[in-house]
Amino acid sequence: MQAVQRFICRMPTIIFYPSIILWSVLYGAIAGIFFKLVAVFENWWAINRLQLILWKKYPQRSYQKYITNIWSAQVKGQPVEMADYLRHRVEQDHPSQPVPFLRLLINTLAMIIVAPFMAISGIVEGPLFVYKQSLRIRKHKLISA
Repeated sequence: MQAVQRFICRMPTIIFYPSIILWSVLYGAIAGIFFKLVAVFENWWAINRLQLILWKKYPQRSYQKYITNIWSAQVKGQPVEMADYLRHRVEQDHPSQPVPFLRLLINTLAMIIVAPFMAISGIVEGPLFVYKQSLRIRKHKLISA
């Protein structure tokens, strides 16, 4: 293994740079796309997990916000005397807050829209990263040898 690394580090420049450029383009583009899509998935997972945790952890606060939003939409244009009655009626009609399905759906759609753009950025950033990393490794091996 070390013999191969020594050979690569001591490879002539005319062979080393074209091979590194080819390796960077081939491996870097594939790895860039893969890791960018993994990052999109991790972000989607974290955001949706946060929404569910907040929905489970603070049910009373979330429920009060849910009821207040519905009530405020219904109380507009109504006499002030009807406000308490409408609030009571909304609480009876909606005894618990539903799962935040709409938020989860919007997060999913947003990540589906973002994924192709992230893949394109992976095509660009992946080869650059691999090329710079290869040059850094070669420089380190030449200095330490």
